[in-house]
Amino acid sequence: PLTSIQASASGILDNYDALGRQEKVELLEGIRDESRWLIRMVENLLSITRINGDRAQLQTTWEVVEEVVGGAVGKFQKQFAQIEVETSMPEEVVMAPMDGILVEQVLVNLMENSAIHGKTTTKIRISIQKLPERVLFCVEDNGKGIDPAILPIIFEGQLPTGDHAASDGKRSMGIGLSVCMSIIQAHQGDMKAENMAAHRGARIQFWLPCQEENWMEEA
Repeated sequence: PLTSIQASASGILDNYDALGRQEKVELLEGIRDESRWLIRMVENLLSITRINGDRAQLQTTWEVVEEVVGGAVGKFQKQFAQIEVETSMPEEVVMAPMDGILVEQVLVNLMENSAIHGKTTTKIRISIQKLPERVLFCVEDNGKGIDPAILPIIFEGQLPTGDHAASDGKRSMGIGLSVCMSIIQAHQGDMKAENMAAHRGARIQFWLPCQEENWMEEA
């Protein structure tokens, strides 16, 4: 993306008077979009380095799940305001031990994948369930779903690619989801992806361990 950003910026600076307003807007939009992608990439790489580094240790604290979800939704909707996000939470306050920044990033990545790769996505639903000894997070969308051929390897970070355009379109999905899985596994949790029935979109779930007696002791 740096090559594209540099080319677009140089095009505006070198041809400012010759370019029409719409051409300038298109170049600036390209700079914005590539910058957003680069920011996500750097955040993902920093996260995976932090988790997999020789001396890295995951520091967890008891976080209010609703606050983590709210932070992720707020960040997502700054970029995808046109997509409706619905949240469903238990009536009682749910807390879980986690690195709140990393789990928030997982949720942002999952929503971004729904928006970008769902193609027809207009609505995303995030639901939280408190289960015995774990908290379940579920991100669903009404997009076109996930290619069944990709489902078995979707968290491996190496998705099948065809031509250059297809490869470019899948790059953030492969890296983002492999990072998401690494983050959740570092929390001693797990993650799975599936398509919902009747072509109603995709669902990705992950869960974090939560020993309620430990929460009560710390409280």
